[in-house]
Amino acid sequence: MFENKTIIITGGASGIGAATVALFSNAGANVYILDKKKLANVVSPSIHYLQCDVSIADEVKSAIYSILQKTPKIDYLFCNAGIHLFANIEESSYGAIQKVFATNLLGTIYCLQHVLPAMKQQGFGSIVLMASDQAFIAKEQCAIYGASKAAIAQLAKSTALDYAQYGIRVNCVCPGTIDTPMYQTVLEQLQQKTGISESSIRNQVAEKLPLKRVGKPEEVAQVVSFLCSNAASFMTGALVNVDGGYIIQ
Repeated sequence: MFENKTIIITGGASGIGAATVALFSNAGANVYILDKKKLANVVSPSIHYLQCDVSIADEVKSAIYSILQKTPKIDYLFCNAGIHLFANIEESSYGAIQKVFATNLLGTIYCLQHVLPAMKQQGFGSIVLMASDQAFIAKEQCAIYGASKAAIAQLAKSTALDYAQYGIRVNCVCPGTIDTPMYQTVLEQLQQKTGISESSIRNQVAEKLPLKRVGKPEEVAQVVSFLCSNAASFMTGALVNVDGGYIIQ
């Protein structure tokens, strides 16, 4: 499906990013991972790892430049890298706020700034940004994280308008509760705050979803794949929720 295609995936070392890396690689794509986590064992010849902290503009610029020296085109970009902050406004330190926005929002902007010129020149490209169900609704103890993800959703819509004339599509995937390392961290924080067991919290979260279970990273990866593919050729500026029905309640 993606043979001879090239995709850049930020935050591809774990969670939804890693699931998306596997899907595209197995479908024949040439995959470039940008992640600040070190990957010791990249076994597939179609997967390339560049250590990069997307919150640092110069690192993003250097990584994208390096990729463009190796490949004649960038077909797809999945801006997936992000961090969570489980806190209300009063509990959110200046440093934590800055880190969330630098990684989630500015990191996405930096990637767009350096990939869009290449896509403009080639006259095509498909971009997927990672938002959240919190682009639509609010959740407790997530004010800063939710604000960063809502901003990304707006960024997707505005960028879609600006670059449609160049044959570039920009869409946004908005996952709900997905069983990732980030979710595991939130569970641990909830357990510490409430004293409720992790298994009980997991059950409570699942019960709030119409499908009665949390999602899998692979299920989000499939939606990213669809949005990148020609099957979604008439979609741009869309916010696609993948949340087990949570926001429709």
